[in-house]
This record gives sequence, C-alpha cells and structure tokens, in this order.
Amino acid sequence: MHTIPLLEDRQVVARPGDEGFTLIELLVVLLIIGVLLAIAIPTFLSTTGSANNTSAQADLKTALTGADTYFMTAGSQSYAYLDSSAGGTSTITSVGTGLTYVSDLGAANSSSGPHVISVSVSNGGNALVMTALAHGSLDCWGILDIKSTLSSALDHETAIGTYYFVVPGSSASACIAQSASPSVGNISSTAFPHG
Repeated sequence: MHTIPLLEDRQVVARPGDEGFTLIELLVVLLIIGVLLAIAIPTFLSTTGSANNTSAQADLKTALTGADTYFMTAGSQSYAYLDSSAGGTSTITSVGTGLTYVSDLGAANSSSGPHVISVSVSNGGNALVMTALAHGSLDCWGILDIKSTLSSALDHETAIGTYYFVVPGSSASACIAQSASPSVGNISSTAFPHG
C-alpha cells in the first residue's frame, strides 16, 4: 500500500535565490541613501551658486574688454556715449561681445538675467561702472574702471585703475550699475573679492 505523506511531514527546502531582504536590511539601505543625499545636495547647490558667480564675473570681464575697445576707438578716448546712441557715437553693443547691455540713462535698469550687464558712465566719461547679477546666489558683481583721477570718490575710489566689487545678497531689481554701492571690504583692485 502506498501512503501519501502528510503536509506536516514535508520539509520545505529553500532553493538558492529565494531568500528576501529583512526589514532591517531595507532600513539600513534607505538610511545609507538618505545620508548620501544629505551630503550630495548641499554640495551640488554650492557648486551651482559658485558657477553662477563665475559666469557673472566672466560676463563682466568680457564687457570690460568691449568697453576698453570702445574707449580706445572713440575719438575722444572717453566712455562718453558708451551707454547711449547720443552724439552719433556707436555704443558698446556695436563692439559685439555677445552680451546684452542695459543703461541707466533715463531710467534705472538692472542686470535682470544671465548675460545682462547694467552700465553707467559718469565723471564726464572718465569712469565706468558695470554690474551683473549671479542668479543662484543673488550676488551683484561689478567692475569700476577709472581712466583719469576723480575729484570725488566713486565707490570709495578716486585713483586710475580697474576695481572689482560685490554686493552680496542683492536682488534682481537692485543690481543697478548707477546705484551699486559696495562696502569698503568688498572692493579690490586685483581680482573679484569673495562673495
């Protein structure tokens, strides 16, 4: 006589590959992923902010090269009319830097987007201020270029030279060349200061 084994007599044998993860193992994996994200996200955000600052600074250096070209080719060797078409003189846009320029003449115009430079000419065409907004950090970066000694200080400077500055934590509507006023510690004659 043949007997049928009962269910409780059978032994369950696990085949290779049928094992699963325990709840603790899954929680440990999720914890590790969470820690990695906590490290990676701030690093990514600071890199993005740094890239925006570098982009604004590069735009300003390109704009300064265009402005210097304009200064040397203008008949009077002056920044006069650089930011407008008054007087029949070409503007900085004719130099072809690939940037967009907004002027402070008639209305306050800010650097409101990537590759947009706010321009202000003062002191009879002997001083030029340009600003660019870094959108990730909202720092307003600027260059002050003085071609002849000024009788009154412009952004704390009177001597001939090129000065680099930053107004940290600005806003898109406040990054205006004409009204940018960096503090004394945020202006340098050698390179852009730290934001």
